[in-house]
Amino acid sequence: MRIDMKDKINRKLKRDRENVFYKIFKRHFQETDHQESKMKAYKVISTIIVATIILTGCKVTVSTEVSLKDILYGETRTITGDLHVEVAGCSSHEDSRKPSASIQKAQQTIPSIFADAEYLECFSQGFKSFAHFKVPFFLDKDKDGKLASEKHINILSNKDTLLWVGIPTAIKENLERARSNSYGSNALDLSINIKVNNDTGKDFPFAVVASYVDGKPYVFGNLTSTKGKGPFVVTLSDVSVSDALENGVAMVLNWDFPEVEQ
Repeated sequence: MRIDMKDKINRKLKRDRENVFYKIFKRHFQETDHQESKMKAYKVISTIIVATIILTGCKVTVSTEVSLKDILYGETRTITGDLHVEVAGCSSHEDSRKPSASIQKAQQTIPSIFADAEYLECFSQGFKSFAHFKVPFFLDKDKDGKLASEKHINILSNKDTLLWVGIPTAIKENLERARSNSYGSNALDLSINIKVNNDTGKDFPFAVVASYVDGKPYVFGNLTSTKGKGPFVVTLSDVSVSDALENGVAMVLNWDFPEVEQ
């Protein structure tokens, strides 16, 4: 049977009436000044879209740098770190002299998750924009069964653990609360990078567990930091980050694993 075109249009209009954006347009188009109401509707929808970008899918990358001498022979202390979070843009579309809504949101959210986070700047790389914060880490050299800081990310190192990462319960709970407020379990996805400088003056063998070294993935493996070659960067895998969040600590680097005969 041929469906009448008018009937098809009526059905489509009925479906559209159930759409939230249609309702927004309808409310504004019913105002006296048609052009003014149209602009208001666009503004409302833009606000909804921007808010969604701000609150969901943000990648949070925290980074710090340590030397092998600090890991091997240092004492418990605070070390400087950086945090970068992707934002929709740096400046307001209405007034470029003012920060964007996403920057304002980041300035509120990040310090509520990571204690003592200090906003530094916003910058763009290609088509992406990032808010940059300074955050403290703790180098934990004490083998006492507890983290050196219950508010900051810890780098644990002692005679039994070459380099483990500790994330206190406070950060986990803060992340979960922020994700809940953002209506997305993938919001504020956490990534951790650690740059390690070999300042020992000699080759240094080590084992890596469930992490990337200079971008190459390892489930586990034995590697060597060659003297004079420069630093290497360790990036925790998603599994390791989840392990640190759920269990408080995650093994990242350790002493050489014994070779297994095939």
